[in-house]
Amino acid sequence: MTVSLVSTHWDGTAHRVWQRAEPYRDAWSFLIEAGDPVLEADGRVWSSPYPVVAWFWPDTFYQVFLLQKDTGPEYYCNVITPPQYDGFTQSVQFCDLDLDVRVDVSGVRVVDEDEFEQRLVNYPSSLVAAALAARDTLKSLANARQGPFSAAAAARFAAAAAR
Repeated sequence: MTVSLVSTHWDGTAHRVWQRAEPYRDAWSFLIEAGDPVLEADGRVWSSPYPVVAWFWPDTFYQVFLLQKDTGPEYYCNVITPPQYDGFTQSVQFCDLDLDVRVDVSGVRVVDEDEFEQRLVNYPSSLVAAALAARDTLKSLANARQGPFSAAAAARFAAAAAR
């Protein structure tokens, strides 16, 4: 069974859709194979040249993509509203809050802060607080190499992707 991962903006407009994601080892985790299509709101389609695992957690304001690159694992994390599963459309749906964290060999850095700053006037103050807390949690976990950023999590995915 495949599902789609559907990201919208806070105002409900389309953002991005990962069209084919396979449920992976853990609940709320999905494997996106190299070459699987990603549809942008403007109609552009692209795909990753390497496999990716997407981790979501209910009631959590972030999600983590583990990118299994030839040079080693990298992470792209989106600050989002907690994901919802829609059984009718077989999709995981969430709102992207325009604040991201990247983790690679050069370190941990927050990206797209300018987009977040531009749009935060449209967000309720409770959502802004949750987004900033999620950013801080991601940075803390990544710097400590804990949770999805642990060597064990990356190795487990690498072994499964190599099969």
